[in-house]
Amino acid sequence: MTRPAWFLPAYLCFAVGQTRGGDTAWQLHLDRPATVGERSAVSSSGRQDRHLVTTTPNQAREVSDEHLEVDYAATHEVKAVDGNGRPREVLMTVERLVTNDGSGPQEQLAAGTKILAIAVGDQTSYRLDRDELDGTLSDALNLAGAKLPSAHEPSEDEVFHNHQPRQPGAQWRADPERLATAIAATSPFLIDPATSTGEIRLDGSAEAEGLAALATTTTFHIVPKALRGAPPDRPLTNSEVNSTTVRLFPIDPSLPILQETLKTTMKLSQHADSGASPVGTDTTFSREVTRRCRPLP
Repeated sequence: MTRPAWFLPAYLCFAVGQTRGGDTAWQLHLDRPATVGERSAVSSSGRQDRHLVTTTPNQAREVSDEHLEVDYAATHEVKAVDGNGRPREVLMTVERLVTNDGSGPQEQLAAGTKILAIAVGDQTSYRLDRDELDGTLSDALNLAGAKLPSAHEPSEDEVFHNHQPRQPGAQWRADPERLATAIAATSPFLIDPATSTGEIRLDGSAEAEGLAALATTTTFHIVPKALRGAPPDRPLTNSEVNSTTVRLFPIDPSLPILQETLKTTMKLSQHADSGASPVGTDTTFSREVTRRCRPLP
């Protein structure tokens, strides 16, 4: 999402001084509230794969595989935000939406198609005129990074206690309890704060789209204990979620994230506690996507 402050002298306002070694200490702003009317040119490419094995008593194992690739470009305009600046409605004018489920590239929408993304709880509804898009189109838009933030999404600055200037190379961890609360609020996972971690590293200054920026790398290792609402006899065992996100944050906090590359792998094993009649599922999932955002006047 875009930010309107174009002429803010970011280097003067947000560099917090020189350290003894000559490296600048920077105040990194993770939270980026949006405002109505902001526009940006967004492009992304990504792929995801899911492998699912289902075990049922007295039946052969069921195995299913899903693959999806997406190539996306559009202009986004913020139409509504909540009290914390999270976009609740975004109008997307699509230039390109090409998907590939393994059978070859397929152009999904004509250039110029307008889609309204609406945040509905933790999900995003995509509407083309009066029709709601689902299936491959919805999955592709989510993968492309068009999905809006959850209404329950907490402040990333609060989760990471990110309130002080830091030098390039600095690393700091998420608060374990706040991380567990954030995961529970925005996903079906319940996690153990003692075994799940999040860490962010300030890699240094950079430039993108002609703007001064800060490069960061964020990693998460999540060990889910259970799925919310699942029967108590089906705990998660030998399960984990790992992700690495490399981002470019403009030093000007009124501007959106300029680029992010997300790599995620997930392994979930959920089985009933019955050795005689095993029942359950084993899922492996991987996703890699790069999203670029160019603020527009």
